[in-house]
Amino acid sequence: MTDLDQFRSETRAWLAENCPPEMREPLRSEKDVCWGGRNYVPSSPAQKDWLDRMAARGWTVPDWPKAYGGGGLSPAETKILREEMAAINARNPLNSFGISMLGPALLKYGTEEQKLDHLTKIAKGQIRWCQGYSEPNAGSDLASLATSAEDKGDHYLINGQKVWTSYADQADWIFCLVRTDKSSKQGGISFVLFDMASPGVSTKPILLISGNS
Repeated sequence: MTDLDQFRSETRAWLAENCPPEMREPLRSEKDVCWGGRNYVPSSPAQKDWLDRMAARGWTVPDWPKAYGGGGLSPAETKILREEMAAINARNPLNSFGISMLGPALLKYGTEEQKLDHLTKIAKGQIRWCQGYSEPNAGSDLASLATSAEDKGDHYLINGQKVWTSYADQADWIFCLVRTDKSSKQGGISFVLFDMASPGVSTKPILLISGNS
Protein backbone atom coordinates (compact mmCIF):
# COMPACT_ATOMS: atom_id res chain seq x y z
CA MET A 1 0.00 0.00 0.00
CA THR A 2 1.40 3.39 -1.00
CA ASP A 3 1.40 6.42 1.29
CA LEU A 4 -1.49 7.91 -0.68
CA ASP A 5 -3.46 4.66 -0.43
CA GLN A 6 -2.90 4.72 3.32
CA PHE A 7 -4.00 8.35 3.48
CA ARG A 8 -7.15 7.55 1.52
CA SER A 9 -8.01 4.66 3.83
CA GLU A 10 -7.48 6.75 6.96
CA THR A 11 -9.40 9.70 5.52
CA ARG A 12 -12.33 7.50 4.53
CA ALA A 13 -12.50 6.01 8.01
CA TRP A 14 -12.26 9.41 9.70
CA LEU A 15 -15.01 10.91 7.54
CA ALA A 16 -17.27 7.92 8.15
CA GLU A 17 -16.90 8.41 11.90
CA ASN A 18 -16.94 12.21 12.08
CA CYS A 19 -19.25 13.52 9.34
CA PRO A 20 -22.75 13.72 10.89
CA PRO A 21 -25.52 12.08 8.84
CA GLU A 22 -27.28 15.44 8.50
CA MET A 23 -24.17 16.89 6.87
CA ARG A 24 -24.46 14.29 4.10
CA GLU A 25 -27.90 15.46 3.03
CA PRO A 26 -28.49 17.95 0.17
CA LEU A 27 -28.68 21.62 1.09
CA ARG A 28 -32.28 22.64 1.62
CA SER A 29 -31.87 26.41 1.79
CA GLU A 30 -29.34 29.21 2.22
CA LYS A 31 -29.51 28.60 5.98
CA ASP A 32 -27.83 25.24 5.46
CA VAL A 33 -24.70 26.97 4.14
CA CYS A 34 -22.12 27.62 6.84
CA TRP A 35 -20.40 31.00 6.44
CA GLY A 36 -18.98 31.32 9.95
CA GLY A 37 -18.20 34.73 11.43
CA ARG A 38 -18.55 36.56 14.72
CA ASN A 39 -22.35 36.42 14.54
CA TYR A 40 -22.55 32.87 13.19
CA VAL A 41 -25.59 30.97 14.41
CA PRO A 42 -25.47 27.28 13.39
CA SER A 43 -28.51 25.96 11.59
CA SER A 44 -28.16 22.82 13.70
CA PRO A 45 -25.80 21.21 16.24
CA ALA A 46 -24.59 18.91 13.46
CA GLN A 47 -23.48 21.87 11.34
CA LYS A 48 -21.44 23.28 14.23
CA ASP A 49 -19.92 19.88 15.02
CA TRP A 50 -18.92 19.37 11.38
CA LEU A 51 -17.25 22.79 11.19
CA ASP A 52 -15.41 22.30 14.48
CA ARG A 53 -14.18 18.80 13.60
CA MET A 54 -12.94 19.78 10.15
CA ALA A 55 -11.35 23.01 11.41
CA ALA A 56 -9.54 21.10 14.17
CA ARG A 57 -7.81 19.01 11.48
CA GLY A 58 -7.19 22.03 9.27
CA TRP A 59 -9.44 20.51 6.63
CA THR A 60 -11.55 23.60 5.99
CA VAL A 61 -8.42 24.72 4.10
CA PRO A 62 -6.58 21.42 3.67
CA ASP A 63 -3.79 22.72 1.43
CA TRP A 64 -2.91 25.74 3.58
CA PRO A 65 0.14 25.46 5.87
CA LYS A 66 -0.56 24.16 9.38
CA ALA A 67 1.00 27.32 10.83
CA TYR A 68 -1.99 29.28 9.48
CA GLY A 69 -4.78 26.89 10.43
CA GLY A 70 -4.57 24.63 7.40
CA GLY A 71 -4.09 20.91 7.05
CA GLY A 72 -0.70 21.05 5.38
CA LEU A 73 -1.83 18.50 2.78
CA SER A 74 -0.14 18.02 -0.56
CA PRO A 75 -2.15 18.60 -3.77
CA ALA A 76 -2.57 14.83 -4.14
CA GLU A 77 -3.79 14.44 -0.56
CA THR A 78 -6.17 17.38 -0.95
CA LYS A 79 -7.61 15.74 -4.07
CA ILE A 80 -8.17 12.51 -2.17
CA LEU A 81 -9.91 14.34 0.67
CA ARG A 82 -12.25 16.04 -1.83
CA GLU A 83 -12.98 12.71 -3.51
CA GLU A 84 -13.76 10.96 -0.24
CA MET A 85 -16.02 13.82 0.88
CA ALA A 86 -17.86 13.66 -2.45
CA ALA A 87 -18.25 9.89 -2.12
CA ILE A 88 -20.40 10.33 1.00
CA ASN A 89 -22.01 13.58 -0.20
CA ALA A 90 -20.39 15.49 2.66
CA ARG A 91 -21.21 19.18 2.70
CA ASN A 92 -18.51 21.80 2.54
CA PRO A 93 -17.94 22.59 6.25
CA LEU A 94 -17.27 26.28 5.59
CA ASN A 95 -18.00 28.69 2.74
CA SER A 96 -15.94 31.85 2.83
CA PHE A 97 -14.70 34.65 0.61
CA GLY A 98 -11.79 34.58 3.02
CA ILE A 99 -10.95 31.07 1.86
CA SER A 100 -11.58 31.47 -1.86
CA MET A 101 -10.41 35.05 -2.43
CA LEU A 102 -8.50 36.73 0.39
CA GLY A 103 -6.60 33.76 1.78
CA PRO A 104 -4.67 32.90 -1.40
CA ALA A 105 -3.67 36.57 -1.79
CA LEU A 106 -2.42 36.77 1.80
CA LEU A 107 -0.51 33.51 1.45
CA LYS A 108 1.34 34.89 -1.57
CA TYR A 109 1.68 38.59 -0.81
CA GLY A 110 0.89 39.12 2.88
CA THR A 111 3.39 39.84 5.61
CA GLU A 112 3.96 37.22 8.29
CA GLU A 113 2.09 39.41 10.76
CA GLN A 114 -0.91 39.62 8.41
CA LYS A 115 -0.90 35.87 7.83
CA LEU A 116 -0.81 35.08 11.54
CA ASP A 117 -3.45 37.69 12.31
CA HIS A 118 -6.02 36.68 9.69
CA LEU A 119 -5.54 33.23 8.16
CA THR A 120 -6.25 31.03 11.19
CA LYS A 121 -9.41 33.01 11.94
CA ILE A 122 -10.51 32.41 8.34
CA ALA A 123 -9.72 28.69 8.56
CA LYS A 124 -11.72 28.29 11.78
CA GLY A 125 -14.67 30.30 10.50
CA GLN A 126 -14.24 32.95 13.18
CA ILE A 127 -14.34 35.94 10.80
CA ARG A 128 -16.58 36.41 7.77
CA TRP A 129 -15.25 38.52 4.90
CA CYS A 130 -16.78 40.50 2.05
CA GLN A 131 -15.25 42.09 -1.04
CA GLY A 132 -15.23 45.84 -1.65
CA TYR A 133 -14.37 46.40 -5.30
CA SER A 134 -17.24 47.86 -7.38
CA GLU A 135 -18.39 51.46 -6.97
CA PRO A 136 -21.26 53.50 -8.43
CA ASN A 137 -18.94 54.70 -11.21
CA ALA A 138 -16.42 51.86 -11.27
CA GLY A 139 -17.57 48.34 -12.05
CA SER A 140 -15.61 46.33 -14.58
CA ASP A 141 -13.31 49.36 -14.97
CA LEU A 142 -11.82 49.27 -11.49
CA ALA A 143 -9.11 51.72 -12.51
CA SER A 144 -11.82 54.38 -12.25
CA LEU A 145 -12.50 53.75 -8.57
CA ALA A 146 -12.68 56.85 -6.40
CA THR A 147 -12.74 55.54 -2.82
CA SER A 148 -9.68 57.09 -1.21
CA ALA A 149 -7.40 56.11 1.65
CA GLU A 150 -5.33 58.85 3.26
CA ASP A 151 -2.30 57.83 5.30
CA LYS A 152 -2.63 59.32 8.79
CA GLY A 153 0.53 57.76 10.16
CA ASP A 154 -0.89 55.06 12.42
CA HIS A 155 -4.03 54.45 10.33
CA TYR A 156 -5.69 55.17 6.99
CA LEU A 157 -8.72 57.42 6.68
CA ILE A 158 -10.99 55.88 4.04
CA ASN A 159 -13.72 57.82 2.27
CA GLY A 160 -15.99 56.48 -0.46
CA GLN A 161 -18.73 54.08 -1.39
CA LYS A 162 -18.86 50.48 -2.60
CA VAL A 163 -21.78 48.69 -4.28
CA TRP A 164 -22.77 45.10 -5.05
CA THR A 165 -20.86 44.00 -1.96
CA SER A 166 -22.38 40.58 -1.36
CA TYR A 167 -23.22 39.87 2.31
CA ALA A 168 -21.73 43.19 3.45
CA ASP A 169 -24.43 43.43 6.12
CA GLN A 170 -23.34 40.07 7.55
CA ALA A 171 -19.57 40.33 7.14
CA ASP A 172 -17.12 41.11 9.95
CA TRP A 173 -14.25 42.39 7.80
CA ILE A 174 -13.81 43.61 4.22
CA PHE A 175 -10.94 43.41 1.74
CA CYS A 176 -11.19 46.57 -0.27
CA LEU A 177 -9.59 48.38 -3.21
CA VAL A 178 -8.90 52.05 -2.51
CA ARG A 179 -7.00 54.89 -4.15
CA THR A 180 -3.85 55.96 -2.33
CA ASP A 181 -2.23 57.87 -5.21
CA LYS A 182 -4.31 60.13 -7.46
CA SER A 183 -1.42 60.73 -9.86
CA SER A 184 -1.56 57.19 -11.26
CA LYS A 185 -4.83 55.66 -12.44
CA GLN A 186 -3.79 52.00 -12.27
CA GLY A 187 -0.71 52.24 -10.08
CA GLY A 188 -2.41 54.31 -7.40
CA ILE A 189 -4.70 51.53 -6.17
CA SER A 190 -4.06 49.72 -2.88
CA PHE A 191 -5.57 46.67 -1.21
CA VAL A 192 -6.67 47.27 2.37
CA LEU A 193 -8.38 45.19 5.05
CA PHE A 194 -10.58 46.67 7.73
CA ASP A 195 -13.20 45.77 10.30
CA MET A 196 -16.78 46.46 9.23
CA ALA A 197 -17.44 47.61 12.80
CA SER A 198 -15.00 50.51 12.35
CA PRO A 199 -16.41 54.01 13.02
CA GLY A 200 -18.06 55.50 9.95
CA VAL A 201 -18.76 52.21 8.15
CA SER A 202 -22.40 51.59 7.24
CA THR A 203 -24.32 49.28 4.92
CA LYS A 204 -27.71 49.46 3.26
CA PRO A 205 -29.47 47.04 0.91
CA ILE A 206 -30.14 47.55 -2.79
CA LEU A 207 -33.80 46.64 -3.16
CA LEU A 208 -34.73 44.58 -6.21
CA ILE A 209 -38.05 44.59 -8.05
CA SER A 210 -38.87 41.33 -6.24
CA GLY A 211 -38.60 43.11 -2.91
CA ASN A 212 -35.48 41.18 -1.98
CA SER A 213 -31.99 42.62 -1.74
